[in-house]
Amino acid sequence: MDLILLRQVNALWRKVCPYLAEHVMEYYGRRHGDVLELGPFAGGISLELARRHPGLNITVAAQDSVVVDLLGKEIEGTGLGGEIEVKRSRLDLLAFADSLFDLVIFRGAYFFLDEGGGILKEICRVLREGGIGFIGGGYGKDTPQPVIDEIADVSRDLNDRLGRIRVTVDDVQNMVSRSGLTPQPEIEKEGGLWVIIRK
Repeated sequence: MDLILLRQVNALWRKVCPYLAEHVMEYYGRRHGDVLELGPFAGGISLELARRHPGLNITVAAQDSVVVDLLGKEIEGTGLGGEIEVKRSRLDLLAFADSLFDLVIFRGAYFFLDEGGGILKEICRVLREGGIGFIGGGYGKDTPQPVIDEIADVSRDLNDRLGRIRVTVDDVQNMVSRSGLTPQPEIEKEGGLWVIIRK
């Protein structure tokens, strides 16, 4: 992944992350617990959660070492480096024990999710009973339209240059079905296209 483009898109989306954090917390509903945010677009939501909810223990993980380094530097630059742990992990085989997290967030997931739902199964594996997975992409339901309008064109261009994969609701429904997870994850279409895992 092109680090220059990734840095640009992550900086652009910092304006959206406060609203996405609120969207996530509406599902999660707790101010404490262990949180994992996955992927190269991670960090922004975690920073907002760390600022607002100091009872959360937050880990950010990405697959490529250069991306891990980039995310670590971005987080350190905010002064919240001591609040968020940054680790390297494959996405299809998470480097974490079973039932370790209460909340797993994966924004920008459609760059990586496989048709068979393997990454969804891995996310479910590392969730504790009663945990929530919030996986997918979009601006979230709470982001004001002026904020979306301000970044939409540039974001679309950057994401296309990064190799964004466009998916339909049917694509996601098929992936969820193939994952074999029970109870079957929900698909949330408000504010993007999100898969909600409840364990």
